[in-house]
Amino acid sequence: MPEIMKRVLKYFSAVVVLMFLTLSCEEVIEFKGEKTEPKIVLYSMLSPDDTISVSLAKSRAVFDVMYTPQQITNAVVRLYRDGELVETLTYVPPEPCQYCSPAEHSRYVSQGIRPVPGSTYRIEAEVPGLKTVSAETSLPVLVPVLSIDTAIDSEEEYNTYMVTKVKFADPAATVNYYRISVTRLEGIYSGDPSVPYNPEIPVRVQMSDDSYAATADPIIAPEQEEDLFGIYSSNTYNVFSDELISGKEYDLKLKISFYRRPDTTRYEFTHFKIELHSISKDMYLYLRSYAAHLQTRDSFFSEPVLVYSNVIDGLGVFGSGVISTANIEIGEYPVEGVNYTRGDGNW
Repeated sequence: MPEIMKRVLKYFSAVVVLMFLTLSCEEVIEFKGEKTEPKIVLYSMLSPDDTISVSLAKSRAVFDVMYTPQQITNAVVRLYRDGELVETLTYVPPEPCQYCSPAEHSRYVSQGIRPVPGSTYRIEAEVPGLKTVSAETSLPVLVPVLSIDTAIDSEEEYNTYMVTKVKFADPAATVNYYRISVTRLEGIYSGDPSVPYNPEIPVRVQMSDDSYAATADPIIAPEQEEDLFGIYSSNTYNVFSDELISGKEYDLKLKISFYRRPDTTRYEFTHFKIELHSISKDMYLYLRSYAAHLQTRDSFFSEPVLVYSNVIDGLGVFGSGVISTANIEIGEYPVEGVNYTRGDGNW
């Protein structure tokens, strides 16, 4: 059968299903199932660069439309290292914000403990009226970025890209899990480029997340067959395992949109920070399943996706990660005496 006929038949079937559903009678069915008891939702990501922090919340039923977030101020959150109690974490109220929505999570922090490699950490959280929860993690092995190789690609008609290869060596002795992220910090001169530079006119500094660039790599975004309703498995958080590269060196490809070169004579700059995260297996599974959940939760034709959790008797994830960083810098920042102002963008 010709390929075009196969595609026509495939979409014809989808249209028939949609027509049938559209013509069907609408009926509201009251939910009569048992209401699930609320659980503690715990989230924490350990990093050797930060003191330990835990976010807590209380789960709610999907039909609970009147839900209003409330801070959990009376939890007891204990931190253990290699089986020994080392600290009871302290509740920190959210910063006052006149126009912000109520904070959905309650934050409990250590007074100075940072995780170290080689130790196993456990969190136990007690909230009155709810079942006590616990979870364990340990820091993975740091995998350094060995080198970066960058070139400008102007083959496409309307776009210029900076193609970067990030080289690292996967350790053969362990199963490893990764995440790649790219952040751009740039400064753009606010004045008219056709007239001489005026030091009174500021350079506008802004930050953006360019992690989309990793979708150029086949490990991050392998080619997939189009399904009946155009639903793909999106790797939202750019996570991957070493299943295909175990014990090998690998050049991970990034393709970053690069529409203009900074004019360094006017103190413009563009800095890219590339982070290779070595993450725990639990965090990898959580991010993969959470991305699938976000993609399919509003799709009538998709199976519900359960988000992975390693929290015993609760929900959420207790994971860990270490980061190796590489930088690409075009132009200097900051430069003493230059007038900078904060522009739009995510900070």
